[in-house]
Amino acid sequence: MCITGIDDLLIRVLDRRQTDEELQSFLDWYHTSEENKQLFFQLKDIYERRKGGLYPDEHSISASWGRLCHKMERQQATSTQLRRSKQSNRRSRTAIWAMAAAVFLALIVSGVLFLTGREEVRWVEVETAPRSEPYPVLLSDGSTVLLNASSRLKYSEKFKGESREVYLDGEAFFTVASDKRRAFIVHTEQQDVRVLGTQFNVQGYSSDPHTITTLITGKVKLLTYNSSHQLNEEIEMLPNQQLFFDKQRNDASLSRIDPSETVTWMSGVYSFRDAPLEEITRRLGKVIGVAFIVPDELAREEKYTGKFFSNQSSEEIAAVLNFKGQFRTELRNDTLFLLKR
Repeated sequence: MCITGIDDLLIRVLDRRQTDEELQSFLDWYHTSEENKQLFFQLKDIYERRKGGLYPDEHSISASWGRLCHKMERQQATSTQLRRSKQSNRRSRTAIWAMAAAVFLALIVSGVLFLTGREEVRWVEVETAPRSEPYPVLLSDGSTVLLNASSRLKYSEKFKGESREVYLDGEAFFTVASDKRRAFIVHTEQQDVRVLGTQFNVQGYSSDPHTITTLITGKVKLLTYNSSHQLNEEIEMLPNQQLFFDKQRNDASLSRIDPSETVTWMSGVYSFRDAPLEEITRRLGKVIGVAFIVPDELAREEKYTGKFFSNQSSEEIAAVLNFKGQFRTELRNDTLFLLKR
């Protein structure tokens, strides 16, 4: 074998088949150097095109494999002296991983070189299922997005122009790479978040009557719109602030909070403090893929404080909500009724 296995790892990441341990190995490799980051996104770009059927035949693969293995072996030989110290060993290992990824990159590049040179914006859509683990997305500028369950993210393979724009329906935690020349914009229903480089969480499901934005670090400008998409208000947020935007009333309220409770979902924990039952069941329903129905209006408005976990069953969640025995529960297909006794 003339490769170290990084090519297989990259493919598993691109196919979303990686284990937690493999994801950590990939992230370690990815953050080792700017060259690795650039290489991965080149590979990702070609891989997405390859899925459309543009792939070299077996003869081309075999020929390319032989040439590139030979080339990589020569490059590995030149780095033998670097392996004599721990520091050099680490550098040579990183170089070998990069070369191995380059081998795979070259194997498929021949299948797409005949594409037109005309620049086009290629959009990628990532959608997560209920009960799915937080899914990491790496953007072409180095920004990262952690996508929650039942969420959808749309972004361009390569950011072009004066801004970096993505579209979110759901919940995500953003770590935006700094770029003072180009603003990073997150579009949700009736709201845009504009930043240059920061960390923030957006809970913006289109089916919800509100959007909640929490700023962790940096500074953002938040623009809200009415149902006709006319600008309603511009608000600047500072760290440890949360903006609650009521989409039906076009009303925004800013408060200071402890952001640690907002992002516990990344660990599978959903915390609620003095929250109406309607809000709790709506949020948990998206996470586990079950619709909670509470016919009694007063019961929907009753407030609770507590924690739930993404691996809990709908029956377990209903049992916690029914700790006072005030409900009779009925499960019909993917709908759980909480009926007032």
